[in-house]
Formats: sequence, C-alpha cells, structure tokens
Amino acid sequence: MDMQNPQPELKQGHFLIAGASLILGLLFNFFFFEKMPGLSFPLYVIFIISLLYVISALLKKKISSQVAWLAVPLVFFSAMVFVRSSELLTFLNAAASLALLLLVAGVAFENEIKKFLLSDYIKIPFLPLKFIFPLLKTLSGLFLAFEKSKDKKILPQVIKGVLMAIPVLFVFLMLFSSADLIFQKYVSDFINFDEETYARIIIVFLVTLAFMGAYSYIFKERGEEKSAGQKNQYLKLGHIENSILLGSVNILFFIFMIVQFTYLFGGQSNISAQGLTYAEYARRGFFELIFVAIISLTLLLLTEKFVVKKETDHLLIFKILSAALVLQVILIMASAFIRLSLYEQAYGFTVLRLFSHAFIFLLSLIFCLLLYKIYKDNRENAFAFRVFVSLIIFLAFMNLFNPDVFIARQNIKRFNETGKLDVHYLSRLSDDAIEDTIKILDISDENLKKNFARDLYWRVERNNSVYFSGWQTLNLSRLKAGKILNSKISELEPYKDYQNPETL
Repeated sequence: MDMQNPQPELKQGHFLIAGASLILGLLFNFFFFEKMPGLSFPLYVIFIISLLYVISALLKKKISSQVAWLAVPLVFFSAMVFVRSSELLTFLNAAASLALLLLVAGVAFENEIKKFLLSDYIKIPFLPLKFIFPLLKTLSGLFLAFEKSKDKKILPQVIKGVLMAIPVLFVFLMLFSSADLIFQKYVSDFINFDEETYARIIIVFLVTLAFMGAYSYIFKERGEEKSAGQKNQYLKLGHIENSILLGSVNILFFIFMIVQFTYLFGGQSNISAQGLTYAEYARRGFFELIFVAIISLTLLLLTEKFVVKKETDHLLIFKILSAALVLQVILIMASAFIRLSLYEQAYGFTVLRLFSHAFIFLLSLIFCLLLYKIYKDNRENAFAFRVFVSLIIFLAFMNLFNPDVFIARQNIKRFNETGKLDVHYLSRLSDDAIEDTIKILDISDENLKKNFARDLYWRVERNNSVYFSGWQTLNLSRLKAGKILNSKISELEPYKDYQNPETL
C-alpha cells in the first residue's frame, strides 16, 4: 500500500479511530479522575463497545458475532463494580472486564475463541504490545491525510513536527519545573495551570493513545504482515519535522540553562532576590535532571535512527541541532552534579547518590559517542560496541573504586566536620566498608556509638547464621569483615538491646 497517498476509506478510518479514542480519553477523565469507580465503570465499558460497533458500521466492516456474546459477561462484570463494594471483588471484576476487552480486540475480525489453546489465553495480557505498530500507522495516516499528491508538502511535515514536539516539550517542562524552583515559578507565571490540569491533560492524552492503538489493531488490514522496513516507514522523520522537534527542545533547554547560569551558577545574591536560600534552591532536582538526560539520549537515538539521511550521511541541520542538544544536556548534567554535591554536603553520601554521580559521567560519555556517530562514523554496530566497551570499563572502575569504602570515609569525615552521622545507614553498608565503619566505635558521641554497636551486633548474628555457612557462600570481603566483627563481639554484646533515648 502506498503510504504517501492513503485511500479515502483508510483516511476516514484514521479520523474515525482518532475521534472515537479522543471521546474515550475525555470520558475517562470525566468518569474516573480522582473518583472511585462505580456506575461510571459499566457506562464506560458500554461506550467502548458501542464505539467499536459505530466504527465498524461506518467503515462497513462486519464484526464477528463472538463479540456480542463476549459482551454479555463483559457488561455483567463491569456492572458488578457498580453493585458490589468488596475491594477484592471490585479488583477481580475490573480485571475480568479488562481481560474480556482484550479478548474482544483479539477476536473481533479473526480467530475463533473456541479454537483457542491454553497458550492463546496466556498471550491475551500481552496483546497491547501488538497495538504499537497499528497506532503508528494511524498516526502516520493522520499526518499524511493533508497531502493531495505523492509529492511531499511542507504543511503536513510542519503539523507532524509540532504534534511530535508538544508531548516531548510537555514532559521536559514538567521535569524542569520539578527540578528547579525558580524555573517552576517562571512557568507558573507564564502558564497559569495547576497540577490537576496537567494531570488531566496527561491522562486524556495517554488514554486516547491507548484506544487509538486498540482500535487501530482491531480494524487493521487483515493478512497484512509488515516487514521491519515497512514498520520503520511509519517512523521515518523528514528533516522539517525533525528540525521542529529538536529545535523546540533546544530552545526549551536554552531557556532552562539561562536560569541555571543566572541562579545556580550565579551565586546567593540572585537567588535571595527570589525569596529563596541557596540551600533550598540547589538541594533538589538532581534526579529529575538525570531523567531529563536519559530521555534526551533516547530522543536523540530515535531521531538519529529514523531521520531521513542524505545517502548514508546526516544532513547538516540535524548535526547542528544534535550537537547543540548534546552540549546543553551535558551542562544540565553539570547542574545535576552540583545539586547532588550540595545535597551530599547537607545530608551525607549514600550508594544511590554516589552511583548517580558516576552515572552522570557515563551518560556524558555515551552522549559524546553518539555525537561521534552522527558526525563521523554512522555505523550502528560500531556505536553499540563502543557503548558496550564503555559499560565494561565503567563497571570495572566502580569495582576497583570500592564505593562503600568511599561512602564510609566521606560520611565519617563529614561527622568530624559537622557532628552529624547516620549510623543506622552506615551499619547497613556492605562488608567492604567494615574496616572504616568499625572506627565509629571509637567516636566520643555515646548515643551514636551505642546505636551503631547494637546494629553491628545483630549483623554479626546474621553473618553467623546458616544462610552464610558453607564454602559455597565464601566471600573475601565477608571473610575479612567476619574476623573484625567477631573480634569485637564482646564489645558489641552489651548494646544488643540498646534503645535510643530520643525514640522512647
């Protein structure tokens, strides 16, 4: 089928499916947002089945009679959500309704349920995975519906680029707002939406996409097997839509970086003018910014894979936008690094925080490798191998670095400077750190020392249990730690039942 000039009936099908799905998305918001399921549940199920028959009638495609008799238990179980209030029954009725809806999707035009094997029933929960490519085909059909000939026009590409950019920008905007209080203030002043409005928009969007995928799968062309190349065709990006997508993301990132340079890197005075302390502003947002970097990497990997190339090389505009995005993401990760460092100064080191630091360096390296792929070596296998080698080196370095020892030393150093120490966390560090954490027994703070001694005593008991006995469990760090702890057992035992006075 020529995807550049969709047949009229296919165009109609794309718009019908999109319209019906949007109705269900809006109804989902109206029926269920911050509301307990009740009468709304069977009503919603009836809408789903009714719209299935409406689309079928308008497209002149006869639905299998199996759907009608599957609708009987479907309506019954959904109605029981309205009738019964037992939490377990409500869950089971809702789950049964969902399973029957998926079964309807599987047998609406093909497959006889009487011929289903046990394996066919087991596959039903995974049926939504088959919705993905029909969804992409419908979205592609909507974009291409504006074209009147086989020659590509600018308007549909612009529309496609804008529609692709909107959800991506929305996600980044939410993450940036969550990460940075001042950026959040600017966004709130510019877009006067509350959190509930954002949540409703996201829910409507996701539910609409879900039903577009389901209906697209049900009404797909029968017997149509797609090769990998044909499937990728729906994902092909022209340079116009790709430029709109990456260009808009670059603009948003640039605005965020202006805020970072003005406030995070600009010092206390600029932040104080906004009514915040530097600590309040900087000690948050690092995980959101790391997530931004991960999404950006995914976005670049996908656009690099599916963007239209000039022979085997990328167009100059794509190279420029990619380089700009990589540079800004690295600066954003620098912001995350600074925020995480300030957080550690205030609250101490943990395994998660240390690995987040290390992960920032790994991500930066992968971004550089991707940029090298875009500019110099377009071979995907070469890029994958370089990433593979980088991961091996990263993990080898972390093993040699010995993170738990570093964490223990940094927290003890922080205690010597501030008098603050989370002995409960340090007692749960691995045996790698025992040589350093055991020094806590020598500190002057009696309460901290006794709490730590109590935790260590029960750790010795655990390490001496049957679970750790036998040569099969032999571990060098555990062996060394066992010798140290067993030599201290008489010192630890008096505190085995110690209770912190502050918790009494």
